[in-house]
Amino acid sequence: GIGGPAVPPPPIKHNMNIGTWDDKGSVVKAPVTQTVLPPQTIIQQPQPLIQPPPMVQSQLPQQQQQQQPPPQSQQPQGPQQQAQPHQLQQQQQLQNRWVAPRNRGVGFNQSNGAGNENYGIGVIPVSSSPSGVEVHPVLEKLKAINNYNPKDFDWNLKNGRVFIIKSYSEDDIHRSIKYSIWCSTEHGNKRLDAAYRSLNGKGPLYLLFSVNGSGHFCGVAEMKSVVDYNAYAGVWSQDKWKGKFDVKWIFVKDVPNNQLRHIRLENNDNKPVTNSRDTQEVPLEKAKQVLKIIATFKHTTSIFDDFAHYEKRQEEEEAMRRVNLAISTSFYHLRQPLLN
Repeated sequence: GIGGPAVPPPPIKHNMNIGTWDDKGSVVKAPVTQTVLPPQTIIQQPQPLIQPPPMVQSQLPQQQQQQQPPPQSQQPQGPQQQAQPHQLQQQQQLQNRWVAPRNRGVGFNQSNGAGNENYGIGVIPVSSSPSGVEVHPVLEKLKAINNYNPKDFDWNLKNGRVFIIKSYSEDDIHRSIKYSIWCSTEHGNKRLDAAYRSLNGKGPLYLLFSVNGSGHFCGVAEMKSVVDYNAYAGVWSQDKWKGKFDVKWIFVKDVPNNQLRHIRLENNDNKPVTNSRDTQEVPLEKAKQVLKIIATFKHTTSIFDDFAHYEKRQEEEEAMRRVNLAISTSFYHLRQPLLN
């Protein structure tokens, strides 16, 4: 109840559903237990690097919180205090929100907990990599050979195709930028491969990347090769992905969904482009609008802010894989005398 002491919610499992075309029915979300806590008692402990990014229950921006009545008087007393449907929908969209490390500043899980969704309308997130911090050597090399976020990008396509890419985690976005490759599901690979071949070099195939549950698009890359279905990259955060194709990253920036939600796709039940599944194609005219907004958006954060964080996570994952491989090899050799 509101009057009793606050009870911390149980652990929330990470939603690993990226909404691929292989899924049937609606996307299942992890249940969220809502507990009202006094703002001054919420303390966010830093997450260990070896743990996956947590699913967090984001709250409304501080400006909206100040406009709401106190908890004990939340029952509507008049027409002015009744919550509008779009306000309720916005609150529901802020549930189960994954927040990138760069946006987990001092106000994380408090006033800026919904930073991914709202920093495009006046709320500036606290970056985890303030200016003056030394750039990671790998990122420095990547920036030296790639012209990220170009000013002269031609978004007004005459020929070309554009697809949405949904990722399980930002770890894989980091690997894609680092190695200039990508891999979708088996169905997604076939869809992208067919589209790439259909263009026959007469136009680009752009991929609009968004991490599932992040509330923003994180960049744009161009598909640069057909799919090699037999390749195994061995760099992804999960080992289940087979196949790969080359990509060239063009834009690396966080663009909130609220900048793009007004664009609806006639080939997807007129849903907002922000509600797309993995490898959903964006019709060319709508794609031009999306590309223009991403190209011209003045961003304040990007995955580059967390590059060192993801480099360390990758090192830890690779070390764990080596340990597991050594254990498996030792177990195999121990079993051989017993089988002979």
